[in-house]
Amino acid sequence: MPDAVTPFTVAQARAAGCDRAAIRRALRSGRWVPLRRGVYVQAAQLAAVAGCPERRHAVDVAAVRLVLGFDAVAGGNSAARILGLDLLDSRVREPVLLTGAAAVKGTHRNGYVLRSAALPSHHRATRHGVPITSAARTVVDLARTRSFAEGVVVADSALRAGLVSIARLRALLGECSTWSGTTRARRVIDFADPLAESVLESLSRIAIHEQNLPAPRTQVTLGDDRGPRCRVDFLWDDVRVVGEADGLGKYEPGDGRSARDVVRTEKRREEWLADAGYEVLRWGWEDANDPPRLARRVRAAFARGAERQRGRQQPGAA
Repeated sequence: MPDAVTPFTVAQARAAGCDRAAIRRALRSGRWVPLRRGVYVQAAQLAAVAGCPERRHAVDVAAVRLVLGFDAVAGGNSAARILGLDLLDSRVREPVLLTGAAAVKGTHRNGYVLRSAALPSHHRATRHGVPITSAARTVVDLARTRSFAEGVVVADSALRAGLVSIARLRALLGECSTWSGTTRARRVIDFADPLAESVLESLSRIAIHEQNLPAPRTQVTLGDDRGPRCRVDFLWDDVRVVGEADGLGKYEPGDGRSARDVVRTEKRREEWLADAGYEVLRWGWEDANDPPRLARRVRAAFARGAERQRGRQQPGAA
């Protein structure tokens, strides 16, 4: 797969020797695909990146940059998409670009968003052939300007991917201390967790926090005298309650395992947890998106866990 797809303008095509007739033939035959008015790309190049959302969005950003005709970088949701970060709301797909040109006012038109913003050189990066805000700047910008949940989802994703660290996020936030939304961003960064393995887990942590439940440990390995036995999403040690945020993908066949293998492995895991005295609570998207409901279920599990503990010997968590 090519690292970058190169959109071009009519003027560039003519400069390369294509007259109007040649341009019309290329479009009629489908060899060229229009991206924007007067901006095209070779169909073969576009097809090569069709299965990669990050590269495909980079093509759209490159096309907008040609239309603008001045320096602008992908920022906000666009930078997050190109970096492959999770977004809580992935429906909005129009390119978002930032420019350091002071005379440019923010605009939302023609299928793209353009904003004026300070862009120090160390806040910039290049990915898939287009300039974007760095991973840390992208996270901080979204944490400043979006809801707490949206900020946490993208911060957890960037930390999980190893694109940023908490220390780097805090350092960059310090550089932006006079910008709007920094208090909100600081709250996001303080809450972010590199161990959150999915959007569902991020939303679950937020729901647990907002419902004033005790904070669980995340991604805890449990074991016995035979060694580690399983890893759980959430653990409340004092009541021996295990929380599992179950996205559908967790139990689908994969890695050479059949559906039967997956079911058998999960059954053995459940049996070990029960024998070890753990109360297991599972939830999905419906509960995570209804924090009071999730809180009721967690508190009920706490009560069952406390009852289960009575009279039991308690093996420890590794």
